[in-house]
Amino acid sequence: MLLAQRTVAFDPATHGFAFPNAFVNVALTLPTGAQITTAGRCGGMAYAALDYFLPGQPVPRWRSDLYAPSRVPPDSNWLAQYFTSRLYDSFLTGSAAKFVTWSLHSDDPTWVFKGVTRWTKEEELPRVMASIDHGRPVVLGLVVARSLGAIGDNHQVVAYGYERSEDGTVVVTIYDNNTPGRPVTLTSLVDQHDWTASNGRTWRGFFVQDYTPKSPRLLAHDPADPHAAVSAGDTLTLSHVWTGLTLHSHDLPYTHPGSDRLQQVTGFGGSDDNNRWLLAGTAAGSALAHGSVVRLRHVRTGRWLHSQTGVPSPISRQQEVSAIDDDSRDTWRVELEQPGPWLAGSRVRLVHVPSGTFLHSHKGSDPVLTAGQQEVTTIPGRDPDGWWTVLELA
Repeated sequence: MLLAQRTVAFDPATHGFAFPNAFVNVALTLPTGAQITTAGRCGGMAYAALDYFLPGQPVPRWRSDLYAPSRVPPDSNWLAQYFTSRLYDSFLTGSAAKFVTWSLHSDDPTWVFKGVTRWTKEEELPRVMASIDHGRPVVLGLVVARSLGAIGDNHQVVAYGYERSEDGTVVVTIYDNNTPGRPVTLTSLVDQHDWTASNGRTWRGFFVQDYTPKSPRLLAHDPADPHAAVSAGDTLTLSHVWTGLTLHSHDLPYTHPGSDRLQQVTGFGGSDDNNRWLLAGTAAGSALAHGSVVRLRHVRTGRWLHSQTGVPSPISRQQEVSAIDDDSRDTWRVELEQPGPWLAGSRVRLVHVPSGTFLHSHKGSDPVLTAGQQEVTTIPGRDPDGWWTVLELA
C-alpha cells in the first residue's frame, strides 16, 4: 500500500531533450594530434532541462536523427555549448564535492561516517521528497564509483516524482538524459543498499545537487511538431542544423565590396518576427515534398530570399544571399535525405534553382557587415553546413 505519492508536472518527452547524452568531450589534444576524450554532458543537460522547465519555456525539439551519425548537436551548435557551460556550473557547486567523497566511502557505516546508503536514505531522500512536495524538481548526483579512477561513471539526472510504500519500498522517478523521452525509476527496498534503475543501471546512492537557474536561449515560443507536414502557404522559421541559429533578415543593406546592396540575410541567435518566412508554392495548402520548388518571402519586409552568381558574400566571399523586392528569378528546390513528404523534423537542403547552389551557413560574423550575426551564403556543393530544419510552423 502506498503511503505517499507525489509528482511534479515534468514530462521527459516534453521537458527533456529528444536526443541522448552521447556527447564526446575533447579534454586534451596531445602534440601528436591524438585526443584524450571524456563522455557525456549529463550535468549540463540536467541543469538545462530545469532552466527551461522552471520558467515554462519550451525546450528545443531537435531529435537525434538531425545530427546523424553522432546523434547529438555538434560543438559548433549553441545548445551543445550551453550544455558544456552548465556542466561546468554543476561541477563548481559545493555539493559536487560529494562525487569525490562518496566515491571514496563505503556503503556501510563506519565508526565516524554513516556511509553512502544511510546518507542517501536518511539525509538526501527527505530533501528530494520535500522539494517535490513543494512542486520543484531537483538535480540528483547518482553515485556508482568506488574509487577516484571510476568517478566518471557517476551521473546527473532530474528527479520529479516519488512513491513510498508501507513495506518501506521507495521509488524515485527521474528524467535520465541517457534514456530520452520516457520516465526512468530508481527503486530501493527497505533492506536494500543499492538503487535499481528501470533502464538497467544500479546506483549506490544519490544526493541533491545545488542548482542556480540560468536564462537559456529561446528561439521558438511554439516549436513545430517534428511529424507535421510542411505545405505551400505555411509560415515557418528555419533553423541551421549545425549551429542552431535561425534564418533571419532585417532591413539593413549589405555594404561590403562587390555586394548587391540588398537586404541582409543572416543566422540569428534570438526569436523575433524577422525570423519568419512565407512558403509560396504552386498552390497554397498543397503538401511539399522532395523535389518541390518554392519561393520564400520574408514576412516582415515582404522581400524574397535571393542569391546571384558572381556576387560575393561579406566574410567568406562565397555566393551572397540577400532579400529582394523582385521574386521572378528566385526559386528554391526542396532536397530531403530521402524522397517523400517534407516534415518539420526533416533535414532539408534548399537548392537555389537559377544558380544550382545550396543555402549554407557557418560560424562567422562581422559587427558591421552582418550586424554581428552569422553569415548565410550559398555554395556549389553539399556539406553538413547545408542542412536546415523547421523550428516553428504556422
